[in-house]
Order: sequence, then structure tokens, then C-alpha cells
Amino acid sequence: MGPRTVLQLAGMALVAVSTNASAQGAGAGVGRPFHALVLSTGMGTMSVDALNARMAPSQFAPLSNDAVSYGASGYLAVGRALLGAEVARAAFGEEGLNNGRTNELSALHGLATASYALVSTERLSIFPQLGVGLGRDEVALRDRAGTGTSAAQPTFDEVAQAPGAESVVSGRHLLYSFGGGADYLVSRAGASRGVVLGVRAGLLASPNRTTWTRDGQSVLAGPDAAASGPYVRVVVGLGGR
Repeated sequence: MGPRTVLQLAGMALVAVSTNASAQGAGAGVGRPFHALVLSTGMGTMSVDALNARMAPSQFAPLSNDAVSYGASGYLAVGRALLGAEVARAAFGEEGLNNGRTNELSALHGLATASYALVSTERLSIFPQLGVGLGRDEVALRDRAGTGTSAAQPTFDEVAQAPGAESVVSGRHLLYSFGGGADYLVSRAGASRGVVLGVRAGLLASPNRTTWTRDGQSVLAGPDAAASGPYVRVVVGLGGR
């Protein structure tokens, strides 16, 4: 599933929420937004061409660009501003060949987020969202033969050629998010707290080159690959005023 498909799914999800709001007579609203603390799951994508190009000569299987993501996020309503944070992990899965070599890609990010409730009613908030923080990619390279490089500051290619039983190469980078979301508060009549159901969609982007390490050692000449791309998630949690 490519980036265009992810964005189409995201758009359909947001349209569905907005249509439901319209059916209930929800306009821009004058209500005060609710606070929320939620768990999330969904999917994301990442361009893995640069990684695959560097690992193919060392006879590693191509990595997948689709991931299952899961995490947690929350925000505090200050007027119509929603100030919060999110942490999420994406698992791209393990790949392998019959030569005894396997590789696995995962990504982790933490962001501070800021939103503004364009629609704010008693039960519904719809908002654009911006985020800034740090991202980390982890590429685990495994070789059944167990031969590893002993260089103090190896290059990425040297690690790929001789990873040993397992080498985990980590890449760190700045990360920005541009997207939006919609949350619906399910509660009893007159109650100020309840269950939050919602959706998030957008794009992760990294403006700088990735810095790679292995067990605290610098890894030189690494590929320019970052955990960036479209995402869509559903959320469930608690909310209230």
C-alpha cells in the first residue's frame, strides 16, 4: 500500500467523521474543547529505497515500506488551543533470504504537538495539528554465520557486509508532523468525562540527514533514510473537561 493510498484512506476517515458531525447539527461550535489521553494504532509508510540500495550488495532482502504503528498521545485544551505530545512506534517487519541473513526495520518517534480546534462542540473536536520532535530508525542485521566487523568506526556498508550474529544500527534525526484529527467524546448526558474515539492522519517529514550509530559507536557514511511518510491512525482513550 503506497503513500497515495494511505492519504486516500485518511481523507475518507476524516470525511466520515465530518459527515457524522454535520448529521448531528455540529457547526463550528462555541464549546470549550475537551482534554484527551488516548492510545493509537494504524499504519504508516517510509521510503526505504536508500536502505535497500545499501544492503542489497551484502545479500540482504529488501525491507518493506509499510508499517503497523502503535503509541499514545494526549493534549490539554487551553481555550481552543490543544497542546500535547505523542509517542509512537512503527514495525516494518522482518525479512530474510535462504543465505541465513535476515534484517528488520522499526522506527520510534516522540513529538510535542500543537493544534487548534476549528470545530468545537460539547462532544466533537476537529483540528489541524503540527508537531516537532525526534525520530529514530533501527535496522537489525543478522547473519547465521556470525562474522562481524571489528572496526572502531565502521561504515554502514562494512556493518552490512559483516554484521555478526546481530548488529542494530540506529539512526537519529529531527522530525516534523503535519496533519489533523477529529475526536468524539462519548459520555452520558450531563457528564463531563467519557470515552474518546477519533482519527489522526497526516505526514511525517525529516529535514536533516540521519546520524547513525551502533552500540554507541559512530557508523560512517550511512544512508539518508528517516522515518517519514504518510500515516493514518485510529485512537481510543479518555477525555473530559
